Amino acid sequence: MDNSSTVDIFINSSSIFQTNLDIPMNIRPLSLNIQKIRMAIIVFGTLINFLVIVVICNSRQLFYPRHMYWVAISLINQKCIIQAIIEIVAIMGDDKVSCQIFVLNAGVNYTIVLVFLALAALDRYLAIARYDWYKKKVTNRGTICLLSIAFAVTYLAATSPFWTGFKNIKNCTINMTHMHVILIHDLILGIICITLHVMIFIRLRAAIRKQSLHFRPTSMAFQFRQNPSNAVKIHDAENGEQLQKGNATGDSITNQLDCELNDIDCFSWFFNRPKLDRLEIRAAFSMSINMLPFCFCTFPVTLNAIAIYWCVRLQIYCPTVFHINPYLTDLFLIHTVYNPLMYMLTSKEFQRALIHLKDKMSFKIICYK
Repeated sequence: MDNSSTVDIFINSSSIFQTNLDIPMNIRPLSLNIQKIRMAIIVFGTLINFLVIVVICNSRQLFYPRHMYWVAISLINQKCIIQAIIEIVAIMGDDKVSCQIFVLNAGVNYTIVLVFLALAALDRYLAIARYDWYKKKVTNRGTICLLSIAFAVTYLAATSPFWTGFKNIKNCTINMTHMHVILIHDLILGIICITLHVMIFIRLRAAIRKQSLHFRPTSMAFQFRQNPSNAVKIHDAENGEQLQKGNATGDSITNQLDCELNDIDCFSWFFNRPKLDRLEIRAAFSMSINMLPFCFCTFPVTLNAIAIYWCVRLQIYCPTVFHINPYLTDLFLIHTVYNPLMYMLTSKEFQRALIHLKDKMSFKIICYK
C-alpha cells in the first residue's frame, strides 16, 4: 500500500476517531522500498553511533564535557533506531508487545534529542561567554548527572498520560492530543536551540575580533640596563681585594629575566586579553554547523503534525498536509546518521583520538600475535 492510499484511508477515517483522537499506529503500512531505506539507515546509523561512543569512552583526550554531550546524543540516536526497528516488527509481524512499546515511546525520543541539543548549545554558550566560571565549575560528572536528570524528567513527563492512567497502551493507538502537546514542546525547544546558536555565533564573532586585536603585532622598544646583582665584580689583588663572581652560574640572570618577561609592560597585548580556549571555540563552531540543520528541520516536522491535529480536530479537508507527512516522518530518521557523521568529520579532536585508538589497537593485536 502506497502513501496516497494511506492518506485516503486516514482522511476518510478521521471522522470516526475525531471524538477521542486516537489513531492506530499501523494506519500507514510500510512498503518494501521504505523498509529497505530504513534498514540501510538502521545498519549504518548503528555502526556510526557506536563508533562515536566507543572512541569517546576509550580516549582520555576526549574526557571533556563538550564530548559527553555527543555520547548522550549518540545513545538517544540509537534509541531512535531501536524505535524504528520496533515499528517494523509491530507492523510487519503484527506483534502486540512491539506495538505497545512503540505507542509508549512515540515522539519521546525526538523530544529527548532536542533537550540534549538545547543543553549542549547552553554548554557551548557558557564556555564562550563565561569561560572562567565554566572552567572551574563544569565537570564531566556534573554533565553526566545533568544529562541523566534531563533524560529522566523528559521521559517521565512525556509518558505521564500512560503511567498516570489517563491513557492505555493496550489498544495500540496514538492519541493526537497527547502528541500535540509533545510537538508544541518540541517546537519551543527548537526555537531555544536556534536562539542559543545565534547567541553563540555573536559571541564567537566578538571573541575572534578581540583575539585578532590583542594578538596583532605591535612595535616594541627594548631598554637594556645592567643589574649589579648579575655583574661579575673584579678588584685589584694588589689592594687586598678579592675576585668575586656573584652568581656566576647564571641562575640569577635567568630568574631576573623571567621576572621581567612576566611584566605586562613589556607585552602589552597580554593586558585584558580574552581568556578563551581555541578548542572551546572550535567545538562551539563545529556544534553549530552540526546542529543547526537538525534544529531547522524541527519546524517543518512539528508544524506539519500540528496542522494534521487541527485538520482532524476541526474536520477540515487538508490533502497536502496529509500527503507530505509520511515523507517528513521517514526523513526524520536520517538525523541518527547525520549528527554523528558530521561530528566525526568536523571534530579534529575526535579524528586524532580515532587515529590514536586505532594505533593502540593495532599495537595490541601485534603484541598478542
